[in-house]
Amino acid sequence: MSGRSETRTPKGPRLVLAIGYAALAVAVLAAYTRPARGYELDIYRATPIAFWIGVGIAVLASLAVSVRHRIGRRLRTTALGLVVLAVLAVVALPLFRNYYFFGPGDSLSHLGWTRMISRGDLSPFGLLYPAIHSTAVFVNRVIGVSLRRAMLLVVLVYTLVYLVFVPRCVDEIASSRLAIVTGTFVAVLFLPINNVSVYVLPYPTTQALFFIPFVLYLAIKYIVLPDEGMPRPITAAGILLAISSVAIVLLHPQQAGSVLLVFGGIVAVQVLSRVFDPDNTISEQRPLYAQTAFLAAAFLLWAPRFGRVRSAGAGLINGLLGFGDPVGDEISRRSGSLVELGGSVPELFVKLFGVSVLLSVIAGLVVLASLINRLDGNPWKNAVVRYLTVGLVLLSGTFVVFFVGSVSVLPFRYLGAVMVVVTIVGGVGLADWPGLPDRLSLRFPPRSARPEIKTVAVLVFALLLGLQMLHVHEGAYIYQASDQVTERTMVGYENSFEHRDPAVWYAGIRGGPRRYVDAVYGTSSNETTPGGQVFEGKEQDIPFGVWGNNVSQFFGRDRYVAVTDADVQRELVLYDGIRYSRAGFLKLRSTPRIHRIRSNGDFRLYYVDENE
Repeated sequence: MSGRSETRTPKGPRLVLAIGYAALAVAVLAAYTRPARGYELDIYRATPIAFWIGVGIAVLASLAVSVRHRIGRRLRTTALGLVVLAVLAVVALPLFRNYYFFGPGDSLSHLGWTRMISRGDLSPFGLLYPAIHSTAVFVNRVIGVSLRRAMLLVVLVYTLVYLVFVPRCVDEIASSRLAIVTGTFVAVLFLPINNVSVYVLPYPTTQALFFIPFVLYLAIKYIVLPDEGMPRPITAAGILLAISSVAIVLLHPQQAGSVLLVFGGIVAVQVLSRVFDPDNTISEQRPLYAQTAFLAAAFLLWAPRFGRVRSAGAGLINGLLGFGDPVGDEISRRSGSLVELGGSVPELFVKLFGVSVLLSVIAGLVVLASLINRLDGNPWKNAVVRYLTVGLVLLSGTFVVFFVGSVSVLPFRYLGAVMVVVTIVGGVGLADWPGLPDRLSLRFPPRSARPEIKTVAVLVFALLLGLQMLHVHEGAYIYQASDQVTERTMVGYENSFEHRDPAVWYAGIRGGPRRYVDAVYGTSSNETTPGGQVFEGKEQDIPFGVWGNNVSQFFGRDRYVAVTDADVQRELVLYDGIRYSRAGFLKLRSTPRIHRIRSNGDFRLYYVDENE
């Protein structure tokens, strides 16, 4: 009896986890029973406080149990599952709150492509990144949910892939038996999400980034596992790795290029080791040559067929030659707006990248320890850290090149890939932290004080996670409006398109209705839809100086101007009328040449009659 009692898991951790799971269930129920009634400017403020309390309790319960040493693997897995479900609940808020759609920009264009594929108007082979669209069509037909809902479910699936395989990568590399714990808790920080060019939306860049840990996990397994009696390139891990290589090309070729850079770094390290030090551990590991060649072939066979890839390359070259817009111009414009709103670029940088910088420092220590041969543990796994180190250098260099080249927001997509690798390497550093400072001759409190430090670290991590969760979705915290698209807004645009006069052009607040045209009719690169309908002016914005002054005389021809509740709340509540004033909105209703011809509550369509 005494032997059994010693191995039995204490009741305390089980009770804590039961409370945590119950709190999470209450949180989800609170969000689900309070669906959105209209446009919500900030999803965080609009969501019931009970949801955030429940999620907070679940995270703290998971932390409290998972870091304990004397618990079984099953209970630890249950604890880690709790924090994964908690952050997934935050990601899934648009579904729980019954949003009609989530993503008023690129995501609407992707919805249009998805509808085209579902109707048979577009072959997946005619789209640069058809993976999430085809997956959404599959979900739509198997489960029976709408394509809009299916796309939001696809976002959850790839988010879960990321949350599962970042810890698996850390566990494969680190020596600590708590590696899976640290890997999980760095994963839920969502460091690749920067809300500059990587968002938690139906957005192929994000889904591809979230797929990278799965590819890296298979690559690690392929390199370190025995040959299994098969030819060297052909192993179970190798076959899965080849399939996943094709998958990430179809998810987004740009991020396939990021993986190719990491693979190229691995190949470089392996080749140099075999040439200059054939007796070291790296020389004994399986080479990644064939897999890298396969990924490169898949990339080259697929990506160059599309004009967008060629134009991006031309834009980079022009930027490096000095023909692009200077990087500082866009930063200056945005910083000026932030100052007018009472914020600043340093403040926004800390909010978006502060936690990323902290983990980057830890990852840097791991890289330093690897370069000076101060890592201990399994030498085969330590070799993997060197592989990732070179890959990280190549990715960072690519980020710098694109940033200098001023290629729109592309640099921040590569920064997302950088942060995927930083997350894994930083997780390794946190897992092996007890011995890392000593090996680097860094001064920290003695080991006797480490239990207290561990408690403080848990609380600090809970704080950092809270800060990160505040910008998983765009909101007032980062001076952005919610990405919610209401049903009445979508229906308003659909009806206005159906009954429009083709001779009347469009204009709008911060741009015309291009994204809604994409969502309804499909996406094209000009004013004509794939079905042949013409929407002149669908990207035309009403200049700030014209708004409220001479809208009825500025364009020189009749125009449709749509105003949504999202426009009003964003401009008047979030931005306090800095660019589009309240007086301008009122003048739409009082100017003789401007007529309101359609309204459903969230959507109003005005007709600007130049000839009246």
